[in-house]
Amino acid sequence: MKKIYTKLFDFLEIGDDFPTIIVGVINLSPESFYKGSVYQEPEKIKNAALKMVKFGAQILDIGGRSTAPWSEKISIEEEINRVKSAMEIVCEIIPDNIIISVDTQYSKVAEKALDIATKKKKKVMINDVSCLKTDPSLTDFIIAKDLPIIIMASKKVPGDLCTLDEIVKEFDNTIENLRKKGYDENKIILDPGIGHWIEQKSHIYDLKIIGNLHKLKKFNKPILVAISRKSFIGTTLNISEPEKRLNGTLAATSIAINNGAHIVRTHDVTLQLFEFVKMSKAIYDFTEK
Repeated sequence: MKKIYTKLFDFLEIGDDFPTIIVGVINLSPESFYKGSVYQEPEKIKNAALKMVKFGAQILDIGGRSTAPWSEKISIEEEINRVKSAMEIVCEIIPDNIIISVDTQYSKVAEKALDIATKKKKKVMINDVSCLKTDPSLTDFIIAKDLPIIIMASKKVPGDLCTLDEIVKEFDNTIENLRKKGYDENKIILDPGIGHWIEQKSHIYDLKIIGNLHKLKKFNKPILVAISRKSFIGTTLNISEPEKRLNGTLAATSIAINNGAHIVRTHDVTLQLFEFVKMSKAIYDFTEK
């Protein structure tokens, strides 16, 4: 099988022969399931970004809207205001070789974020948990601006796919649609959508996805996992509070890396996480494929 390799913005190499990429979450949404991850005050946003870069994050994922299905919904204008404020802070302090991922389903939010980043000469990519289903104009936007994108497996609403067969089918459809529209598919990163997004999806599905993650390598594209402190860990370990799910997060992250994940999106960008990721990748590199 051909080795997976992608290069973003001519300076960030991602793939089988390269270190696992850490994506630090800068969460601006008080509606989120994990309150300990929320940053609203400017000083906290600044400190969080600097700490994440210090401990190895090469991408910062800025999101102004909770995507948990039970969370309170906000307007696009409110999301823009949240993201705008954080973008202005982060763009002032991060090095030029740190990429900003904008976690949004809407082209208007992406457009505002890109405008701010461009003025500050920072690089932007998009992270859409709806697999480009919520706002069709976002597809046109990323193509026009030639932006890299993370697409999370979804069919009608974010995270509504339970099995790897369903996930593979939807990725096939979305990638083919982008290809037909002339998008450079080397800029695509795949997220299988781990988490309790819909009522029908039990924690068993998430365990199976992580355990069989290697099946997504057929696409020859980088695989991102967003595991951090999610409910499947709580259900498996009988831990209701997200604040107490770090051990489960680290264990699941290690398994995901050894099953082929190239990118880890996490709330906990720390020395501990960095060492777990590095150790897991070292073992993966010497695992017979």
